[in-house]
Amino acid sequence: MKTYQQKGNTALLIINHRTSKKILVSDVVLLEGNVNYTTFYLKNGKTKMVAHSIKFFEPYLETHGFLRVHRSYMVNPIHVKRYAKEVDCLMMTNGLMANVSRRRKKGNNMEDLFN
Repeated sequence: MKTYQQKGNTALLIINHRTSKKILVSDVVLLEGNVNYTTFYLKNGKTKMVAHSIKFFEPYLETHGFLRVHRSYMVNPIHVKRYAKEVDCLMMTNGLMANVSRRRKKGNNMEDLFN
């Protein structure tokens, strides 16, 4: 899958081949999937919507440490503020929340990862 280019120490992710929209992988806080669309939430507060599912980006982003915590969410662990056990959500640095599925919570032991 050719969805990225390496440029020095910064990895770029091409999210739209037609317009050549690129974003730094380190700027991505959270990915939210909705059927065949993925919304990228960036640390500067901007969002980018792409006509691909999360599954399309998952193999590449996992090599950069991203975690799939729910069918609809993939998070950058660097931007996780804390894990709210009472509501099974990850609180992100930009104020967003990502749900954690029961199956992924058991397999990853979220409390040890993020607290």
